[in-house]
Amino acid sequence: MNETKRDSDSAKEEIEIDLRKTIKILRKRITLIILITLLTTLASSMFSVYYLKPVYRTQTLLLVIVASDKLVDNSQQAGQKSGLVPVLTMNTYLGQLKSTTVMKRVATALNLSNQAIGSLNWNVDASIIPDSNLINVTVTSGDPQLAANVANIVATEYKNLMKELMFSPIIVVSPASVPSAPSGPNVQNNISIAFISGLMLSILLAFLLEYTDNKLKTAEDIRNKLDLPVLGLIPIETPKNTRQTSYGGII
Repeated sequence: MNETKRDSDSAKEEIEIDLRKTIKILRKRITLIILITLLTTLASSMFSVYYLKPVYRTQTLLLVIVASDKLVDNSQQAGQKSGLVPVLTMNTYLGQLKSTTVMKRVATALNLSNQAIGSLNWNVDASIIPDSNLINVTVTSGDPQLAANVANIVATEYKNLMKELMFSPIIVVSPASVPSAPSGPNVQNNISIAFISGLMLSILLAFLLEYTDNKLKTAEDIRNKLDLPVLGLIPIETPKNTRQTSYGGII
């Protein structure tokens, strides 16, 4: 029982010693920690405010009149082997919307060059709303008016293509509007991430510098690293008007 108690007390003492060492290292490198954290945060804020351009996002909602994710039975007569064939699913309609054909039509309607078609694929995104026949089209652009124009033209050209292919009719439930405020960049979020990253990096660097520092500066360093006793300290003469005592060497 006593041995268990002694082991517990010893473990607590080691934890306290490690904690004191950690605090001592952080206090020793506090200037470095503060400097790196401030520089990282300042750089992130300057980059977000002056370099990153505002991005505007708008959406339009489309409804597919008939679509199913199920399989239908195509057997017509008795005795005929039944076969299940897939009908046009929402994923089929989604794939058509994001196709190059629609993007080319949008580029033509906007009088864009062929090189701009690739960028449309990045700026235009579409997704199916779960458990529904709705497709949500999202367009992002540095120009709010252009974002709304692209979204509405995508909806129009997609409707026309589906009509030409004799697919299910498409209804525009909610046309895109011109966004009044940018959706990005999130300056506050960027600064917060930079602050946390800078703080963690500076603390890691502080421990790395402490680990690689092999200089013996204090009596405690002598005892910890060389396991030798300290006999005394050699003081350095200081001006008479100062009260601080410093030591020039260790015996």
